[in-house]
Amino acid sequence: MVRALAHGLSASALIWACTGVLTWSAAAPLSAGSVQGPVQIREKDGRFRSSLRDCIALLEPLEAPAAPPAPMKPLAIRTVGKQFIPRVSFATPGTEVTFPNLDHILHNVFSVTQGNRFDTGQYRPGDAPRVRVTNPGLVKLYCNVHHQMNAFLWVVTTPFAQVLDGKKGIQFDQVPPGTYRLRLWHPESGEKTWIVKVGSGITQGAWDLDVSLPALEPHKNKFGRDYAPPQDDRNY
Repeated sequence: MVRALAHGLSASALIWACTGVLTWSAAAPLSAGSVQGPVQIREKDGRFRSSLRDCIALLEPLEAPAAPPAPMKPLAIRTVGKQFIPRVSFATPGTEVTFPNLDHILHNVFSVTQGNRFDTGQYRPGDAPRVRVTNPGLVKLYCNVHHQMNAFLWVVTTPFAQVLDGKKGIQFDQVPPGTYRLRLWHPESGEKTWIVKVGSGITQGAWDLDVSLPALEPHKNKFGRDYAPPQDDRNY
């Protein structure tokens, strides 16, 4: 569940809840409504996935954008079993992101996303390099050692954001009345948007995404070159 306060209140009221949603420390107006409904991901063969894992929903005000949010407390994206966990997450501009290495091998996290470029360099088990994201948008994360590792960090300015892992759909509560853009995104479907008008009651809908992209997006290493052919990299 995501909660928000009325437009114009101080951005310092923003806090980060460990449940994976944004929440505000002040009460929403009495006229606030909610947006809720199921979300489905359709496979190429027409079947629907049983899970919304790695799907993210953003509800962005169009008429009166909210005050710029304050940075969240540090966000940890762990490397475990040559995977990023969580694979999809979000943060506000200025948030510090750490990459704890819980494997017994080397990692090197990097991004070439314009406005949020960084390179941790190779780091050892137990280390946790830190970076700070600054510009809104989707930040694609990779490991320069392991081609199969990818993750996605959304840098958001809306107080309504939710990763849908373990959920059946979206539920944004205490939303001030107005017009919003609902954005749904998944690594294998890309982004789809809808315009949603919110009143003082419940705004209901049903939304779906279509799988159209590969599970692992083709990409180069941090030098813009192809990765070396797969080999026995148990120690790397």
